[in-house]
This record gives sequence, C-alpha cells and structure tokens, in this order.
Amino acid sequence: METDDKSNVGQKGRFYLTKHIWLPQEPLEKFNLKLSDMILRNMPKLPLGGDDALKAFPVLAELKNSHDKIKADLEYLLSHHEEIPALHEVHPRDLYVPGRAWRTFLLKLWGHDVPENAAAVPDTIAAINRIPGVHTALFSILHGYAEIEPHRGSAAGVIRFHYPLIVPTEPEKCWIEIGGHHFFWKEGEPLVFDDTREHWVKNQTDQTRVVLIIDFNAEMPFPVNLYTGLRYNLVRRSAEVKTAIDRASIGVPPRNAQPELAKAA
Repeated sequence: METDDKSNVGQKGRFYLTKHIWLPQEPLEKFNLKLSDMILRNMPKLPLGGDDALKAFPVLAELKNSHDKIKADLEYLLSHHEEIPALHEVHPRDLYVPGRAWRTFLLKLWGHDVPENAAAVPDTIAAINRIPGVHTALFSILHGYAEIEPHRGSAAGVIRFHYPLIVPTEPEKCWIEIGGHHFFWKEGEPLVFDDTREHWVKNQTDQTRVVLIIDFNAEMPFPVNLYTGLRYNLVRRSAEVKTAIDRASIGVPPRNAQPELAKAA
C-alpha cells in the first residue's frame, strides 16, 4: 500500500539478525564506511562507464547481448507499473523519496532470489544468472522531477553496475553524481562504481529513467575479506533481508521467455 508516512523511514536503530536478536545499526554502519574509505584508496579506477567498464568487467557483455530481451521484459513489467513498490515500502529504513517517485522491482537480494518477481522478467534473470557473483539485482525506476538524496551504501567493497534501459531524451538533465563527479546515462552503456562512495541522483525532466542495478562483492585483501565475508553471510541470513524479500514480492503475472532465434545454416 502506498504511503507517505516517514515515521521510522531512514532512521538508524536496530538491525535484526532474527526476530529477537539485533545489533545497533549506526555503529556498524560507521565502521563499515571507515573500512570502505580504506578500500576506496586502493580502487582508483572506479567509476567506469561505457567501453572502459566493459573492458574492466567483460561479464557485462551478457547484459548488452540480451539488451532487446531485457527491454521487452521491462515493457511488460511497466504495463504493471502501479503494482511496483517504492524502495521505502520494501525496506522502511532505507532512502525515502515522496510517494512512489522512486520504484524498485527486486529480483535478487543478498544472494536470495525473489522467484515471483523473476518469473515476470525471465530473460532478464537468465542474463543476470550468467554473471558470476551477483548478490543483488533490481530495476530502479525514477520518475520525472524526482531526486535521490546523497547517500553511501554501508557494505564495504560492493561494486555496483548500472545498466541503463530508459533514459530521458535530454540525458544531460538526468544524472548521477559519484564522488563529486557527474555522469550521464546512455541506453545500453554500463556504469560501474563503488556503492560506498557518496552518490546521488537527480532527474530534471518530465520523463522516467530506468536502470537495471546489479551488485556483487569485490575481491578484498586479507584480512579484510574475512570481515566482509562474515558480514555478508550475517546480513544474508538476517530477518531484515527475509522481510524485505517478502515485501518485494508483488505477484506480477509470469511472462514467457522469448524463444532463441534459429541460427542461420
């Protein structure tokens, strides 16, 4: 149900590992961000866009090779547009954009599939599943004149792919700022960045922007990898993630995958 109630939205509090076991959220996030700042110093090549992103991450070719099929999935999904929830409806303590100006259609979250949603976009999930190491995937749908405030992901070492599918006709008026630098989306041209680097988004047009977001864990040096691995597994098994998956499953009717075209003899 759509709501503009901002109570408990974006507020720091308890992160529930189970219904009765919780950890204080704010100190954990501060520690993760300090760790991320150390990691970022060793990752100067990000962000990357277009051909540079494809050279650094050739697995992204799976998305470009399936571009038309993913677009067909998206067109079907947008025919059920009113059923797609806002991010704060899926995870109430996450970023808040008024109403449903920023909708998210979740396909994977911290290593868990969202089967009901995946069935609505079969060619998209097939392409994602050919990319090793993906733990989170979603369609991010930002309406015209909407803004996502500056923020940082709290999971150190997460690399994020943006694969643009619908871009306003004036792309210079719809942008993402990452670490103080502006980037403009172009349909079919991936953008890759570290999610813990501060970023924000502004759509200054009356048109909708849609990107497919894919997250995976970067390779971390020892002993940082021990901590990031432990954190990943704790979050993956947490009650909060399970609740978010339940909220994200919206029951869009399944769509039949497009058949493969016969190869020429």
